[in-house]
Amino acid sequence: MLLGAVLLALTACGDNSPPARAVTGTVPPPPPTRFDGNYSGTAFRSFGPEFQCGRQSNPLAMVVAQERATGALPQQGQATGVVSGDGSLTLRSGLDAAERVAGRISERFEYTARYQTRSCAWDIRLNRV
Repeated sequence: MLLGAVLLALTACGDNSPPARAVTGTVPPPPPTRFDGNYSGTAFRSFGPEFQCGRQSNPLAMVVAQERATGALPQQGQATGVVSGDGSLTLRSGLDAAERVAGRISERFEYTARYQTRSCAWDIRLNRV
């Protein structure tokens, strides 16, 4: 009888609640940063011959998300960079990120920069759309 009372007491103390369910779903994305958005515009060749530097103007696009920028540089292809709090942005391209262009996104959400190589130069102007 004593043994039955002990067993009854032990089972009463046990956790009879159902097992916890796993939380399903996704974590919400962080809120957008000030300069986030799609930018488009043009790189105008301001120096260098066409046969060496390409067309007079090149359409360019850039995406900024969570302070990370992805775009392109004339004659180089994809370029990436990080936007600082004041809008400063240096885009880097190439395997060793040797090709760079420093510019700034203004309060009007316009990115302006000048990209130069040894024999060519482009003035870049992109606006957030």
